[in-house]
Amino acid sequence: MKHIGKYVKSVCLVAICVVLVIASFGCNSKTLQSGEIEGEVKVEGTVTLTCPQDVYTSDANRASIRQWVSAFKALYPSVKVKEDFSDRANWTARLSAKDMGDVFWLDDTQVYDMAITNKSLMPLDSYAEHFGKDARFGLNMSDVYAGFYNLGEVEGQLYMIATNCGQQTFTYNKGMLTQAGLAMPTDDWTWADFKDYVSQLTVQNPDGSLSQVGAAMNITISPMYVPFYLGFGGQWCDTVNKKITLTTDENVLKGVEELVSVLQSKNIYPTSTGIQFGGDYATAFANINADNVSTTAAFWQLDSFANLATRAAQYETAGVDWDVIAFPLFDSAASPCGSFGYGVFSYTSNPAAAAALVLSIYTQAGQKAINQGAGGAVPLLGSLKTETFWHLEGYEDKNFNAFVANTDKYVPSQVKCEVPAAVGEIITEGMTQLFMDLYAGSVSVEDSLSKIETQANEKWGTLK
Repeated sequence: MKHIGKYVKSVCLVAICVVLVIASFGCNSKTLQSGEIEGEVKVEGTVTLTCPQDVYTSDANRASIRQWVSAFKALYPSVKVKEDFSDRANWTARLSAKDMGDVFWLDDTQVYDMAITNKSLMPLDSYAEHFGKDARFGLNMSDVYAGFYNLGEVEGQLYMIATNCGQQTFTYNKGMLTQAGLAMPTDDWTWADFKDYVSQLTVQNPDGSLSQVGAAMNITISPMYVPFYLGFGGQWCDTVNKKITLTTDENVLKGVEELVSVLQSKNIYPTSTGIQFGGDYATAFANINADNVSTTAAFWQLDSFANLATRAAQYETAGVDWDVIAFPLFDSAASPCGSFGYGVFSYTSNPAAAAALVLSIYTQAGQKAINQGAGGAVPLLGSLKTETFWHLEGYEDKNFNAFVANTDKYVPSQVKCEVPAAVGEIITEGMTQLFMDLYAGSVSVEDSLSKIETQANEKWGTLK
């Protein structure tokens, strides 16, 4: 009987240990969050905020993040927000191990795959509706510029909250326009106006080389050609049926042919790296390069507000009187915009507080915090359109309205915002090859787009 009692005691101890292990595993396991609200929303506890250290490289440009967190904590002082500035090279493994921060950074090209393919993002719609009814929170989603709201949306659900207004604009050399007898452009100018300007502002030497070019653009990047996919009434992809329609939609083809025809006129200098000029292009652009484009191009593409200070310094070093102008308007909405932002990790253990933190970006307080001073940018709310807190000091005479003009025309400008990354890669590589072929000597736009369309659709068809 002693031996039996000893045996039973041992079994009981083993059983207790197993229960404890299971219980411990259950406490540490993470649950996939649906984003649907169940019961009372309690914004409390701790939230970890994961930011890329290569984007926020110093305390100066981390100030915008800390200002945002401070604004949030003014609403919820008991919530602890832990900073996690870390190496993005490790993020894929962390996401796989469900070891990501409750809220983490991503750019607009990652939203589709993070939300749909990897299921790493929690939908925010239910929480947006909840906090939108809380007057104290101050959230009005209809106040957000639609183009930027759409950057975070996939298949009808919101996954990313954009932090900054990264739309394309142009800076321009006012002296060149004055010398040519041209009026300064206004933010409602059109693509037809742009073509007229660059034609009149391109100056050719007797030997065929250009001493001055109408515009300089990084044409191989998606934000430069997506406007031509859309601007003439085209739709380049069908996200419902998962189809690319670069030639199937004749208006997309028309738009790209329009862009190529202007490039062939040599009124635009391509600043894209890797392009080799052949034939007449080599002659035309012999004296124009990346080093002197500030003094040889009348209009010069500016890819984001974040680079305005650098552009200003380039002009001032060259003694150029300059200003900013909005991206030209097309027949249809096609003003390219992009951004990065934050989403909620789908395996967060604190969905309410995480959602509250990320959605607070779209409040006036959040926008004023995150887009003010070092690391700041252009606010994304229509109600802040006339505010000046985000303007660069010392440049009060510049046309900052260019960064908030035509906001109803903003569209996502990266192909990877609309389609899976593998499909987007085929399109971006194919478009780069199209321009490479153009400057090498000749190109068939229709053949190039048809090839891209076929390959992209074949790839999309293999994806789940």
